[in-house]
Amino acid sequence: MATVDDKKIIFSMVGVSKIIPQNQKQILKNIYLSFFYGAKIGIIGLNGAGKSTLMKIIAGIEQPTSGEVVFSPGYSVGYLPQDPPLNEEKTVKETYKKVYNTFTMHFVNTTK
Repeated sequence: MATVDDKKIIFSMVGVSKIIPQNQKQILKNIYLSFFYGAKIGIIGLNGAGKSTLMKIIAGIEQPTSGEVVFSPGYSVGYLPQDPPLNEEKTVKETYKKVYNTFTMHFVNTTK
């Protein structure tokens, strides 16, 4: 059964663009998107299309060149990097578990 939270938009991007200053390459252009509470989101695209840059902007690791990133009050995001730092003394499973528990890409309601 749908709840009030299911219809709540918890994140939006409004007219987001990203240009790499070193070479003036435009990675993202005029992106508009919103996420509903509980939604499952997939980002697909060719290599170099800007998927990682988009995720870093959502996570607040990078700033857009223009546009606005808006979270609903009480929500935040964590991020699991594509290439997390590795500890040679731990197994891949141990490393992933530590990083996953700290930096998963999900929205968190900090008011509950």
